[in-house]
Amino acid sequence: MITKLTNRTPFNNFTDKCFSSLLTLTPLIILNVFLFFFITPLQAKTISTLTKEVFSELHQCDKKFEYDIYFFNRKVGYLHRKIKWYNSETTTKATVTSYGEVSFLWLESTYQQKSSMQYSFQYHHFLTPRFSQKLTGIKSREMEADIADNGLSSTVTLNNEVSHYQHKGENKNQALYDIDTLGAQIRLNLLQGKTRFKLSRQASNKIENYQFEVAGNEAIIHDKWGKLTAIKVIEIGEHENMVLWFSSKHDHQLIKAELDMVFSPIVWLSHFSQQC
Repeated sequence: MITKLTNRTPFNNFTDKCFSSLLTLTPLIILNVFLFFFITPLQAKTISTLTKEVFSELHQCDKKFEYDIYFFNRKVGYLHRKIKWYNSETTTKATVTSYGEVSFLWLESTYQQKSSMQYSFQYHHFLTPRFSQKLTGIKSREMEADIADNGLSSTVTLNNEVSHYQHKGENKNQALYDIDTLGAQIRLNLLQGKTRFKLSRQASNKIENYQFEVAGNEAIIHDKWGKLTAIKVIEIGEHENMVLWFSSKHDHQLIKAELDMVFSPIVWLSHFSQQC
């Protein structure tokens, strides 16, 4: 239960700001996912065009992820995520479901999302036909989004209010993704050897634009798996505080995420499994 606060002190404001940072990080956690390709046999070459034959070699498996969220070295939440593939001769698509909780002092929040995504061999990138989201707590909302025109326009229902979005300007040809498919496209770009790329996400009330850059390899220490060499990816645009690490020993999944802040929430992968 969330208690309504009155006569707020600077400490109240500080804790609210910290908790908002944790909520902001929730979409970052979700980037775990979507790096769902098994690429060990492909590391030595760059994929320029993803044909159906090459795509079938990427080994789509049903996968499960568990992430722990830490703040001031204390566990304050978790995120669980599942990916289910439905492949046929005519389409390659998946459903992603996730659930997470964050609790810090007297503040609590839960996160639920279900998204559908598919790869377009015509446009050579992923598409997000639809996703839904429910958030409870200090930033509670219910949201549904339908994305059309090959990812270029969307209709969003946010707490029963309908809005329409269309890419404009220099981003007008970029597909709109939810956070799940955004991660899938990051994964694909890494497979293709790209070191700088722009992507866009349909947020609850606006379009978020990202500029990602691969910063190279970095050694990190994981409590469960020890010393790992991870690929470090940073956001150099509007969200320049976003830093992500991906582990080649764990299916190139997201293994760590943080906001480069004085008081930084940190997210660690704690469990990963796949069934093929």
